[in-house]
Amino acid sequence: MNCEPPALEDRTAKPRRFRLEFYDDDGVRHAITIDGQITREKVGKLLDLVEVMAGTPRATASALSVSPHKFDRLASTIISGLKDKNFTASDAKKAFETSFSEKIPLSTVSTYLGRLTDRGILDRTELGRTVSYRVKSEESKSVLSLRP
Repeated sequence: MNCEPPALEDRTAKPRRFRLEFYDDDGVRHAITIDGQITREKVGKLLDLVEVMAGTPRATASALSVSPHKFDRLASTIISGLKDKNFTASDAKKAFETSFSEKIPLSTVSTYLGRLTDRGILDRTELGRTVSYRVKSEESKSVLSLRP
């Protein structure tokens, strides 16, 4: 009887499967399957597609501020409080903690700022080792769809 685990090559060679099912506003069931290598980027793109197809409601900055989700509340804080200036992840962290009297890790803030940048809400600028963000002017005035 062989008690050794299979070689590493055997474990990575097996395809992985990810299946996502959801219903749109009309009650139509959709199913999407990925067979093979699954990356965060692929899952993120799928979730963006689901958001579009399911008719996810768009939210204003004030509506986001009462959300139980830190992502929404951080987005609200940035759009309402930091919209007319450049800011860093540390600035966003401080603004969030001041607004909600709740701690948030800097790594979480950085992740969320990356998502907001990917969604076209923020502009990102790098100067040496310093990264700064700015709310795109058209986004601060319009209705936003920010849900990750």
